[in-house]
Parts: sequence; C-alpha cells; structure tokens
Amino acid sequence: MAADGLSSKALKVKRELGENTPLLSDEELMGLSVRELNHHLRGLSKEEVARLKQRRRTLKNRGYAASCRVKRVCQKEELQKQKMELEWEVDKLARENAAMRLELDTLRGKSSAAVLNQLFLGKMLFATKTPSRLSLDQVQERQVQGICAHKLPC
Repeated sequence: MAADGLSSKALKVKRELGENTPLLSDEELMGLSVRELNHHLRGLSKEEVARLKQRRRTLKNRGYAASCRVKRVCQKEELQKQKMELEWEVDKLARENAAMRLELDTLRGKSSAAVLNQLFLGKMLFATKTPSRLSLDQVQERQVQGICAHKLPC
C-alpha cells in the first residue's frame, strides 16, 4: 500500500505539471498490469482513459511487431543456412553419382571386353569341333544368335 501511496503522489505531481505532460511514461504504461493501470486511471476523464489505453495498445503492438521482425530475420537466416547445407549435399551427391557412373562405365567396358574375349575363345573352341563344311562366319553367326550353343549342326 505504501508503494501505491507513492505512485499516487507521483501521479498527482505529474498531473499538476500541466495537461501536455504525460501521466505515465511509456515504460510505466507498458509495465503495469491491467489491474494496476485501471487503479491509476481512476478519477481521469473518459477521454484521457481511452487515450492512455490506446497509447498502451499502440506501444504493445510495436513491441509485438518488433519481436516478429526479429523472429522473421532469425527464421530467414536459419532457412538460408539450411539451403546452403542442402546445396552442399546436392553437390556432394552429384559428385558421388558422377564417380559411380564413371566406375560403372569402366566396369561395363571391362565386362564387355571379358564377354567378347569369352565369345572369341568359345568360337575358337567351337570352330575346332565344327565340321569343316561350316565356315567360321557361319559358326560365329549361329553362336551369336544362340542357335548353335555347343550343338553340332544337323
């Protein structure tokens, strides 16, 4: 109650200074609870009460807007950081993909060479067991077509 007495005296002193002097500073206006504000506003005209309450609402809205701006800036920075990390990940995966494709092409080349080598050796082996009436071209053609897989021609 002693604190209320002091604030009432301070309020009265401010009122006596003149009409243009604010009754409460912006910090005081925002720091008061609704109950405390209503207590301080007792005895003032309806216009003065409405003006102070509107001022309080304006100040609070400014604070909310400022905190939203800060939050938005932080979110933007976080999203930019995530974007950079994802771009780095995409680049890394693209490099890995290119390396794997190169390795696959190399293995396919080796595999093709091995298959051709086996095919050539198989043809050579088959050609030695083939009756002399078939030419080497005919044997190769039949082997490639899958018609003559280690069978003697009819």
